[in-house]
Amino acid sequence: MRAVIDKIKKFKRVVSGKDFFIKKTLSVSDEKVGSIYGGWWISTNGLSSKPLVVFSFGLGEDISFDIQMLKKYNCKVYGFDPTPKSIKYIESNNLDDNFILYKYALSDENGTLIFNLPENEDHISGSLENISSRSQIEVECKNLKTILKDVGVNEIDILKMDIEGSEYKVIENIIKSKIFPRQILIEFHHFFDNFNSDMSKGSINLLLRNGYDLFHIDGYNYSFLRK
Repeated sequence: MRAVIDKIKKFKRVVSGKDFFIKKTLSVSDEKVGSIYGGWWISTNGLSSKPLVVFSFGLGEDISFDIQMLKKYNCKVYGFDPTPKSIKYIESNNLDDNFILYKYALSDENGTLIFNLPENEDHISGSLENISSRSQIEVECKNLKTILKDVGVNEIDILKMDIEGSEYKVIENIIKSKIFPRQILIEFHHFFDNFNSDMSKGSINLLLRNGYDLFHIDGYNYSFLRK
């Protein structure tokens, strides 16, 4: 029943111009890790007994994905979010020592940038992109190459990005830097007014041209596995 509802929602989004149809390029064993709202689909192919390295960008107030990854898999989760409400929420939880929080944002460049907080106080996710907001703060930003050096990690098994529109520039930067996580999980934001479906399709095609396959689509969340 849920699958039917999801298809109807998808069709309505496509008709309204807020989404598009695209086919998966790979069938694999996969599972959703986390809550209905905050969960992500990962491939279980090749998940070995060695400690997994998970980079989780954009945490908000639903870290069910990160918590379940820690519980179910032998992994270390590096979480990144500069949003004050998110930081307060995460620090209020008694998290596993294998979860490490970094209070800065992922970008395609290093430096200090303006971070637009949501107008609605009930919302949490801010954005580095040009989104209308009367509430702004300055946050530290780093590209993935710099973050790898800071953290002291050479390879990423799973990279999750929910970064409110910055994913387009970041994907280009990751490919340019020749950084190839085994799995990449992305929420695309072509439903925002200042983005569009062509931008998301362009990012997807860039990943496909660089050795990735698309193995799951869940709403606006897309999961990729490198061959």
